[in-house]
Amino acid sequence: MIKRIWKPLTLIIVAGILALIFYFQVSSRDVAEDATSLEGLEVGINAGEIAPDFTGTTLEGETIRLSDFRGKIVLLNDFASWCGPCIAETPHLVDLHNAEGDNVVIIGLNIEETKSAVAAYRDEFNIPYPLILNEDGALTEIYRPIGLPTSWFIDSDGVVHYVHAGPMTTPMLQEALDAVREGREPDVFSILN
Repeated sequence: MIKRIWKPLTLIIVAGILALIFYFQVSSRDVAEDATSLEGLEVGINAGEIAPDFTGTTLEGETIRLSDFRGKIVLLNDFASWCGPCIAETPHLVDLHNAEGDNVVIIGLNIEETKSAVAAYRDEFNIPYPLILNEDGALTEIYRPIGLPTSWFIDSDGVVHYVHAGPMTTPMLQEALDAVREGREPDVFSILN
C-alpha cells in the first residue's frame, strides 16, 4: 500500500518544487526587468526608487494596478478613517483632485479597515478619487507608512519623487506636485499657513 502511494506523492512533491522555482524565477526576472528599464533604479518606496507595483480593489469593486497610471503623476496616500491628521488632510486632497482633474491621479490606500468604514469615510468627505481596500494589510506591507497620513508623489515614469509623512494643506500638495512636474525638490514647509 505504501509503495503505491509513494511514487505519486513523490511526483506531486517534485512538480510542486519545480512550479515554485519557476514562479520565483519569473517574479524576480519581472522585478529585475522593471528596475533595469529605468537605468538600474531599485524598486522601493523611497525617493529615487521605482514605486512598487500593486493591484488593489476599490470600494466600487474595480481592480486597479499602480502601473496602469504610468505616464501620469500619482499621489498615493495612506490613510485611516480614525486618524485625526488624515481627517484634517482629506478635504485638501479633494480640493486638489477637483483642481487638477485628470492631470494627477490620487489614490487613497486604506489601513486595514472594513469596507463599510471606508465607504462611510468616502461619503462623509465626498471623496471623488479611488479608495483602495486593504482589510488584510497586505498593501501596507508594501507601502509602509512613516506615520498617518503618508503620501508618495510618483512621477510619470513610476519613480517615487517625494515622500511626506503627516497632513498636507492644498498649497503644500500643490507645491509637491509642481516640484514633481519640474523635477526639483519640493519646499512644502516654506508655505505652511
